[in-house]
Amino acid sequence: MSGATLSCQACAVTFAFDARAAFVDPHRGFGRMVRELVPALAQLAAESLVVCVPAHASIPAAWYPWSAQTLKLRRPRRGAFLTDGLAWAWTARRHRFSCLHLPAWGVPAGVPVPVVATFHDATPLLFPTGLSWWQKKRVALGLASLRRAILVHTPSAFAKRQLGLLFPELEARAVVVPHGVHPRFQPLPTPTGEFVLGVGGGEQHKNWEVILEAYAQPQAHALPPLRLLGAVAKEARILRLVREKRLEGRVLLSPDVDEATLVGAYQNAWALVFPSKNEGFGLPALEAMACGCPVLAANAGALPEVCGDAAVLLPPEDPKAWLLALVALQQNPSLRLELREAGLARARQFTWERTARELLEVYRAAIRRASSAR
Repeated sequence: MSGATLSCQACAVTFAFDARAAFVDPHRGFGRMVRELVPALAQLAAESLVVCVPAHASIPAAWYPWSAQTLKLRRPRRGAFLTDGLAWAWTARRHRFSCLHLPAWGVPAGVPVPVVATFHDATPLLFPTGLSWWQKKRVALGLASLRRAILVHTPSAFAKRQLGLLFPELEARAVVVPHGVHPRFQPLPTPTGEFVLGVGGGEQHKNWEVILEAYAQPQAHALPPLRLLGAVAKEARILRLVREKRLEGRVLLSPDVDEATLVGAYQNAWALVFPSKNEGFGLPALEAMACGCPVLAANAGALPEVCGDAAVLLPPEDPKAWLLALVALQQNPSLRLELREAGLARARQFTWERTARELLEVYRAAIRRASSAR
C-alpha cells in the first residue's frame, strides 16, 4: 500500500473504506471483518480503493502486496464522534471519494458522498450489557444514524430482518453480503481432539452459562475438558460460575489469543460449542468448520443460516440438550466425521474474495442510486 497522503483526482471512481476498526477493535467481530476484507477488496480494485486508517496505525503485512492507497486519518482520541462528520466531509471533498463504506460505529451527519454502512446486529439494544448509560445512548444513536446511509450492508438475512424490525424504512435499502473465511483456517490431517472449544466474548448474550451448566452434570465427566478462548476466559461472571460449579479442573481458560493460537485451537478441538443467543453472522462457527472442527451451535440468530445442515443446532436455553448432544458425539465417531466433512464443504462456500466482489457491486449501486436521486 502507498504512503500516508494521496490524491485520487485522476481516478474515475474512488471507493473509500474506513478500516479503523481493524486497529481500534481488532479482536471483535467487526474489527476482524475489516482486517480480512481490506486485502480482498484491494486485490480486486486496488486502483479505485482508498483505505482509511488511524494516524498512528502500522499497516498489517498482509495488506502490502496490493497497491491500494492508504489515507491516515487524524482524529482526537476522545470525543471523535463529535467531530467525525466534519472530518469526513473535509476528507471526502478533498480526495473526491465517490463512495464511502463505514463498517462500524454508524454514519455521522454531513458526509457529502454516498455512504454504505454495515449493520452487524442489534445485540446492545436487546440484551444486558456492561455499558454505561452514555455508552448505551451512543450505541442507540449510532444505530439510528444508519438512516443516513444510502445502502446498508448486512452479513446475513437474519441481520437484515433485525434491522427491518428496528427501522422498517431501512429494510428495502439493506443488501445481504455474507462474511468469508481466510485460507489459513484449514484442517490438520490428524487433529488431536484434546478439548471442547468455546471462542468469543463474555457478554451475557454469548450464553456460556448453558455450557457450564451442562459441564457441571455427572454425565459430562467423561467428556473432553472445556477450553474457553478469548475475552470469555477473563470475564468475572464466567470465572465466578466456574468456581461455584467446581469446574476448575475441567475448564481451561485462555484469555490471550493471537491468530496462530486461534487457528491451532480450531484445528485440534474435539468440537466447537457456540451457544450465543444473538449473532449477526457468527465467524467462529465458520472458521471452526474450515478447520475440520465439528460444530454445535445455538438455533438462534444467524447461526442456522451460516451453519446450514453442517452443524448440530440446539436450543440455547437447554443445558441438557447440549450435554446429550456432546455425549452423542462421543458415542458416535461416525457422526463427528460426518460433521467434519459437512463443515468443510460448507466453509468452502464462504470466501473473502466473494464478499469483496459483492460489496464492490453494492458500492457501485450506491453511486448509481445517489446519482438518480439528484
